[in-house]
Amino acid sequence: MKKFWRGLLTGMLGIGMVFGSLSAASAAPTPKDIQGHWAQSKVQDWLDKGYLTGYPDGTFKPNKAITRAEYVALINRLFSFKDTATVTFTDVKASNWAYSEVAKAVKAGYIRGYENNTFRPGNPITRQEAAVIAANVLRLSNDTTSTTFKDAAQISVWARGAVAAIANLKIINGYPNGTFAPKKSLTRAEAVNIVGNSAAHYSGEPSATPTPTPTPSATPAPTPSAGTGGGGGGGGTVVYPTVSGATYSHVGAVTADVYLTSNVTGSVYYVVAPGAAALPTVNDVYLGSAGSGVTVANSGFKAATAGSTVSFSVYGLTADTNYSAFIILVDQYGNKSLSAARVDFKTAASTTVTGVTYAAPGASTTVTSVVYVTYGAAGDPAGQIRYVVVPSDPSIATGAAAPSAVQVWNGQNAAGAAVGSDWSGTLSSVTAGTQTPITISGLASGKEYKVYLVAGNSSGSYSPVEVVTVQTK
Repeated sequence: MKKFWRGLLTGMLGIGMVFGSLSAASAAPTPKDIQGHWAQSKVQDWLDKGYLTGYPDGTFKPNKAITRAEYVALINRLFSFKDTATVTFTDVKASNWAYSEVAKAVKAGYIRGYENNTFRPGNPITRQEAAVIAANVLRLSNDTTSTTFKDAAQISVWARGAVAAIANLKIINGYPNGTFAPKKSLTRAEAVNIVGNSAAHYSGEPSATPTPTPTPSATPAPTPSAGTGGGGGGGGTVVYPTVSGATYSHVGAVTADVYLTSNVTGSVYYVVAPGAAALPTVNDVYLGSAGSGVTVANSGFKAATAGSTVSFSVYGLTADTNYSAFIILVDQYGNKSLSAARVDFKTAASTTVTGVTYAAPGASTTVTSVVYVTYGAAGDPAGQIRYVVVPSDPSIATGAAAPSAVQVWNGQNAAGAAVGSDWSGTLSSVTAGTQTPITISGLASGKEYKVYLVAGNSSGSYSPVEVVTVQTK
């Protein structure tokens, strides 16, 4: 534990934008605004140890809200998250002090942005969001969702297990009136309390691969059903996000297509795992996990519209292998499915013809998309790949066929009609084991397309057909 606290002190250096500028560890004067405060003892202890200092005006501002960016910075330093990912949030520019912290959080996978591709770094973090972070950092089970808080019904579905777990350990407490106030902004004093209490339950060194923690909408609310409730105040019954009609359509040796229908507008989240994996929790799927110790072959998310059929392609698979796709929905208010849907499938076996060993989408513009493809393995003779592009068709989920290997080879769609030259092509001599880009042009803006690929030879032998989904801007 002493080693952990030494690491914590090191981690706190540079976090002055959260709690003020730091000084060397020594007995510190008591800020005038914490005297008599419920957190005075813990805050003063941290001040004395040099973990933090107050403001130049002699205050600590214990009741000031801590922002999403500040809390992320605190978590990154505490648990030594240093690797970064590309940040694409429209409201986090490279000039923003929080850019590198958000990049670390994205890489670590414990926080997500909002549906409109914003992060809202200056927004206060809520108590239920902080609860989820604490529960995941400590690897707590969130299977139990029952609490004794009077406002338990106001805790968002996605946070109930985490709140129950950390409340049970007294990491975060409710208020004297028996409420939890899940959507209330977390204060600086509460942040100190949660971090300190979490450290008391933490054993060993900070993990290099922590369980990610989600950050759903700041003010989630149940999705109201149409035709219920009154004007002004709303009301209505809760419509929980539910996956229906989940099935697979085309399955190749290294790719597969999965279809489902969403009952809400929001996002589909999925993970794909090999073998007969047990059904993971909803939060596992949301975080791109299939459960502790389970290998994930592919994961992702995409937008969904209520009543619409949604498809996603799965990449990075292995031929002749059983897989399970686990799927949940998250509506526009942050509510999640109550349980994950499951689709089991088996990839096609390799044929005598050297085939496509990798296929996945690349970057897209408003009228073009790139697909990356690998033929065979290094050392194999060069080969030929052909492809066709067709608009994404929801009817495939109800039995409409994808083009066959012969049709793809001949530049045809599933109906046997030739597709345009922009939407078909041949890679006549592909170096084996090398990733090769295919640029597809002549597409329409804001549309989804399926790219079918096959390897073959002039004698009429073909590999399994692979499928890649591309979406133009």
